[in-house]
Amino acid sequence: MSSKVFQDNVFPRHVSDLMNLMYMVVFDGTDGEEKWTKHLSLDQKECIALGLALYYQCGHCIDHHFKAICRLGKIKDEALSKNMNSIVLFLRTDTGRISESEKVRWIQAWQDFSNKIAVERGDKALPHLIGLAIGLARDDDFLIQFCGTEVKNIVSSQNLDPRAVIGELEALVIFMKAAASKNRVAHKLEQLFV
Repeated sequence: MSSKVFQDNVFPRHVSDLMNLMYMVVFDGTDGEEKWTKHLSLDQKECIALGLALYYQCGHCIDHHFKAICRLGKIKDEALSKNMNSIVLFLRTDTGRISESEKVRWIQAWQDFSNKIAVERGDKALPHLIGLAIGLARDDDFLIQFCGTEVKNIVSSQNLDPRAVIGELEALVIFMKAAASKNRVAHKLEQLFV
């Protein structure tokens, strides 16, 4: 297996191999032999993964995906950190627990902020992809519908298949949920054997 993202002394090796394979399939579009069409760029996937890592507060995942984005060289460290933290902070709002007027203001503020990020990154869909990913991760009906509609409209205008893009995003969300769950507890389990 060429990717060794998951390695520790407690997690079973065969399951680590499966997680490494899933990482390759999700991020590289290959299992090492077969290749699949990718609908999201590596930059988009890494930004979405970082957004999810920040949302899950998984230090290992944050460090891994932050470094991966920096290696791609498209943004400075301080801007990346500031913008990603702001996106996640925005998306932590549970719109089901705020008044209708607050929700309207949240939508306006989100549109302004996401447009600013889209211009900076040169990717109109990215903030909404991160929003949809977090919506899927926490099963938030509003974010799924709101950001999902934005993603669908943006990628359709780019002549991309929204079902394929959102399907690839869903695979990334599932992977990150498993990865963050594993990585947040690995060091705690290791302490049992010290």
